[in-house]
Amino acid sequence: MKHYDIIIIGSGIAGISLGSILSKERKVAIIEKEKQLSYHSTGRSFAFFIESYGNNAIIELTKISKKFFYDNFNLFLKKKGVMFIGNNKQKTIVEDFYNEHKHKVKLELFSKNETIKLANCLNEDYINNSVIDINASEIDVNNLYEYYRKQYNKNDGLILTDFNINLVEYKNNKWILNNEISSDIIVNASGAWADEVAKLFKIKPVNVVPKIRTVFVFKPQNIKIDNNCPLVADIEEKFYFKDQNDQIYASPADETPSYPHDCHPDDLDIAIGIDRIQKATKFKFNHIDNKWSGLRTFVKDKSPVIGYENSNKNFFWLVAQGGYGIQTSPALAEISANIILNKKNDFLIDNSTLNNISIKRIRNEIL
Repeated sequence: MKHYDIIIIGSGIAGISLGSILSKERKVAIIEKEKQLSYHSTGRSFAFFIESYGNNAIIELTKISKKFFYDNFNLFLKKKGVMFIGNNKQKTIVEDFYNEHKHKVKLELFSKNETIKLANCLNEDYINNSVIDINASEIDVNNLYEYYRKQYNKNDGLILTDFNINLVEYKNNKWILNNEISSDIIVNASGAWADEVAKLFKIKPVNVVPKIRTVFVFKPQNIKIDNNCPLVADIEEKFYFKDQNDQIYASPADETPSYPHDCHPDDLDIAIGIDRIQKATKFKFNHIDNKWSGLRTFVKDKSPVIGYENSNKNFFWLVAQGGYGIQTSPALAEISANIILNKKNDFLIDNSTLNNISIKRIRNEIL
């Protein structure tokens, strides 16, 4: 039986980024139940680095991740900007968003005419105003994942795919899986399957809720796509779209509560997305070129859950990243690695933010 210091369950961005750090100092194995890596959420993402996105904990984690991304800007980021648009009923919501974030992030508030000038695909009768996050950037998810995977391989980290956990035992202060491999510490980075994995280890679940997010792709027949156009998002996140390779990648921004499974796009969700985008834009198209969906996993307060389950320090949570898992992965990996390796996080994150992402808040304990 092979023994590892740490076994990470889940090969998505959370598992591979954490593994790339831990494997510098510990013997690490990543196990994945699918035959291919990052099959579910990470592999279906088109992600942005947006400093104004999410709750306060997410914004703080994004700030921490910023140094990593900006130090490697040309590898992972393409500056594009994100425009949050509003119609007449949403005018004050746009203004409130601007006033709330303008001192933290570089934002510009645009009138109707300024908005149309920057994104001429928008319907003039629909738009009232917008706010643009100028520095928001597309993240090359494939490059980011490959960067972490190569670091992990360089450190002699092991990846086992098509590995289903059928038997879990705890003997002599070690976890034993399927009588094949063992470890001192288990890291649960299994995304939508987080609670199911916890139950295998007789750990109380954290009640994650997998939510479906749908994407569809089309090519407008009537408008030449301007590659300088930012990602356009409804201020209340009812839809968003971006241009890529002369096509439009769009989403109804659905968050349909679901369960852990290999999800597929629902025709109704796509119809809702098409309707919303056709009302807000001038786009005309007859068919969808491609479509897919993935699971984004949340707990109630929409902040991640990290930390040891108990004082035994043998089961570690790294789950519930929601729709922010890619842009916060550098921060969550470093913070989690420091906890596991018994290093300080003071220089990275304040206690308030750490409390807001700790497993202990879920267990109603004080950090």
